Amino acid sequence: MNKTIEVIENLKTVRKFSDKSIPEEHLSLILKSCVNAATASARQTYSIIVVDDKEVMKKIGYVGNKMLLFCVDFNRVIDAAEYLGFQYKNEVSIVDFITGSTDTILAAQTAAIAAKSLGIDSFFSNCVHRGNINRIYELLNLPQKYCFPIIALMLGYSDEKKSKLTKKGRLSGPGIIHPSKYQRLNSEELEKIVLEYDSEDKHFLSLIDGWRENGYNHYLEYFYEKWCGCLRLDEENHQQTKSNNQYEEVERMLMNTVFLSDRMNS
Repeated sequence: MNKTIEVIENLKTVRKFSDKSIPEEHLSLILKSCVNAATASARQTYSIIVVDDKEVMKKIGYVGNKMLLFCVDFNRVIDAAEYLGFQYKNEVSIVDFITGSTDTILAAQTAAIAAKSLGIDSFFSNCVHRGNINRIYELLNLPQKYCFPIIALMLGYSDEKKSKLTKKGRLSGPGIIHPSKYQRLNSEELEKIVLEYDSEDKHFLSLIDGWRENGYNHYLEYFYEKWCGCLRLDEENHQQTKSNNQYEEVERMLMNTVFLSDRMNS
């Protein structure tokens, strides 16, 4: 196993960080490395907000030594076009948002790998989409148009006294890897996945969520009902009778930032 593969294999989610500070030269290396990630037409349609203030982090969701907030952002691209006397486009579309999101996530994952190579732990969170999403714009002075926060990356050093570190579990077989063409899972394969999530040897999140203590037969039952808010299918009509509107505010913000158009919902 080479060093790069070893770094990726040892990536772990850490929620409890020590007070040890990240050296500025290491933070610079992480930022320099992550912007080398692949990007469509060299546009880098993202912005990375480096947050040092722990009170601001707390208001956003989680606290580390540093927070890197990765945002899809077309403002720089649009401003540069205008500077050169061009109108970038009549509108920034959902296709632009998908392309920009790809650029953004590639940079974010590269940042996590670079950090781990320097002995710095990390924690990805979509906390930016929970609660009042406007708070992110106000706290960090984000542009109201053509900019949308995708994910927060917490960086720091694990507080081993508070953190229970285990090797993470991941699926790597049928349903994830599709040889030659896409294949839906059959009942037997689905059963294997359900049991794989239950296995203590696999080190999925099931180890820390206490799903057995809550009376569930399988971790995924706990996940669907408690995390996703899913209703159990009615035995007569096999349809859910209630929808989950948890992220309607996110959809409204995507409209406000002009990535999602009203006409798409008409």
